[in-house]
Amino acid sequence: MRWPMGQIAYGSLATLAVRLVGLGLGFLQTLILARLLGPENYGQIVAVVSVATLAGWIGVLGLNGLTVREVARLRLRDDGSAEKAFIRFAVLVALAGALVTASVATYFAHGSLQGTVLWVILIAPAIALMLVLRGVAAGRNRFILSMAPLDVLRPAFFLVAISLLGVAGSVERAIALNAGAFVLSLTIVTVLLFRPNKTKDEATARRAGLLREALPFFLSGVFFSLQSEMMVLMLTAMSTPDQIGIFQVAFRLSTLLLVVRQAIDVPLSPRFATLWEKRDTVELERLACLSAVISTAAALVIWAMFFLLAGPLTGLFGNEFRAAQNSLVILATAQAAFVAAGPLPALLNMADRAGAVTWAMAAAQVVQFGLGLALIPSLGSFGAAIAMSAAILAWAVGMWFAAYRYLGVRVSPLRGLAIYLKRGFR
Repeated sequence: MRWPMGQIAYGSLATLAVRLVGLGLGFLQTLILARLLGPENYGQIVAVVSVATLAGWIGVLGLNGLTVREVARLRLRDDGSAEKAFIRFAVLVALAGALVTASVATYFAHGSLQGTVLWVILIAPAIALMLVLRGVAAGRNRFILSMAPLDVLRPAFFLVAISLLGVAGSVERAIALNAGAFVLSLTIVTVLLFRPNKTKDEATARRAGLLREALPFFLSGVFFSLQSEMMVLMLTAMSTPDQIGIFQVAFRLSTLLLVVRQAIDVPLSPRFATLWEKRDTVELERLACLSAVISTAAALVIWAMFFLLAGPLTGLFGNEFRAAQNSLVILATAQAAFVAAGPLPALLNMADRAGAVTWAMAAAQVVQFGLGLALIPSLGSFGAAIAMSAAILAWAVGMWFAAYRYLGVRVSPLRGLAIYLKRGFR
């Protein structure tokens, strides 16, 4: 099969389309809420969702990443009964874990989040379950369904609710509407992903060892969530709500670069899992390097736009948000370098090296936390942007060395370009 033709190309284009639509909806959501509520109230909403997101990532216990790998492998073996049993197990564990984690989070965050903290108990389990179902859909090569609930449906329902019901300047009302959008999106993806089946399924999940195998995915998921949420939490504790809002605008805009990486990684992940099952490291390296070429080219275009238009873009949210332009440039630079490094998290996770992703992310979080402590008190949102950017670069470097050490694979856009000039996308 030619690459990027076929299923991988379809998956990449479908994922890219969904992520671009989702990014547009997210941008519109941020723009509307920031203008309606102002930096301080908007920052409080961001803080609540950040706590819920962190609780959801912890509660899922890494089963979301393991689900992609296991579903792809079980489908390769044509073992449908074991697949269904595994999914049931993953859903139940994720639900229980998210409820426990959300309850603990509400206890510790009650003081700083005041009357809005209880919404975490509703939002966090919905996030955890959607992460598991995202893994199921990706493992089944249903790429649109894997991305649409969180990226498109949730912000779309939220925007419709805001348009019809309004927020009336109320933070709690806005959070309640957002929680309803999470629950409605979860309901829809559950209905679409699991059709009623009259056949009786007697299989039981292979529970022994599953949570142990999921542990690296769990840790890397927690660290990944911390990478995007730690700065919000540290700004909550060490700065003012307006700095949270300013940082969130810069961060949200910079994530446009990650759309490119995710659009390629989602369809590649099940392909990586099946190739590793066959121990075909040559094809693993070829696909990874070719994807790095494409992602690098796209990342350079997007980075140039942010570099040249940082002021006007941040100003769309209101004049007070123009303070985010320097943070946007530094975050966009780090994100572009991460995207250019290639599909390293997907490659390592699907090749039974999720632990390497975890260790690299842990080291990056140490960098981020240390720099955050040093810079946030004096620099506020810009200090948070510097800390996060350093962590992003440290994570990419750590994973590159892990891929070379454990898989014997050297991923780079330059190697991908050499492969393309020699063989094209064959």
